[in-house]
Amino acid sequence: MAKQPAKPLTPDQVLDKMAKYCAYQERCVKDVRDKLKTFDIPEEDKTKILDYLLDNRFVNDERYAKAFVRGKVNQSGWGVNKIRFHLIQKGIDKDIIDEALVQTDEEVYRQRLIEILKTKAKTIKAASDFEKKRKLAAYAMQKGFEGSLVWETLKDLTI
Repeated sequence: MAKQPAKPLTPDQVLDKMAKYCAYQERCVKDVRDKLKTFDIPEEDKTKILDYLLDNRFVNDERYAKAFVRGKVNQSGWGVNKIRFHLIQKGIDKDIIDEALVQTDEEVYRQRLIEILKTKAKTIKAASDFEKKRKLAAYAMQKGFEGSLVWETLKDLTI
């Protein structure tokens, strides 16, 4: 038996779903706009819903950027460059990105880089120390860490 198509949602039902979507975890305006596109309601209702979510602080790009930076540094081990790139992709304003990145504790950030380098060093096969450090540097920079910081850290690190 064929599945019945879902009954269209009213704007109030979409608002309720979107409020839950935003309450579940931090969202940026772009995420909310993308999600709203999946609902079959008039554009003016989508605009009203977004305005409501913004006015009632369900969505806040500054809060999102700070949470994103914290999560990516602490859990994912990303560097500033990769974080900045992803926030730009999310349509976050440059000033908001800069403010969120400034909140990062430099000592925690450096320690995270050291942990990543030490963990990766155990799995790298290289003919010389220079070759090993080159591979480690490439890995860390691919994770978004700044080249100068990576090389400075590698210089001080015994691997």
